[in-house]
Amino acid sequence: MVRKSDRVVIGSADFKDIPNEAQEVEIGYGLGKDFEHNGYMTKAVQAMCKWALEQVNVSHIIAETDIDGFASQHILQRCGFVEKKREEIIWWRL
Repeated sequence: MVRKSDRVVIGSADFKDIPNEAQEVEIGYGLGKDFEHNGYMTKAVQAMCKWALEQVNVSHIIAETDIDGFASQHILQRCGFVEKKREEIIWWRL
């Protein structure tokens, strides 16, 4: 991810694979510490989800977070994801 204002690389976001048999696609993302709490990742995740859900073979977006990954959890919650499974990691679904 590159910030438009100064072309600085601030993080990354991707689809981890092609959609599975349940038409779910998993997203992953990371942001540099200096760029947190500015809404960059929330905006990126929203854009990725919007695009993915427009694809004919995608019905849901999934993501995983660490149990103590509160910032990532908040991003997913702001984007409408709900917690689906909690073990060593938390699985989310939109």
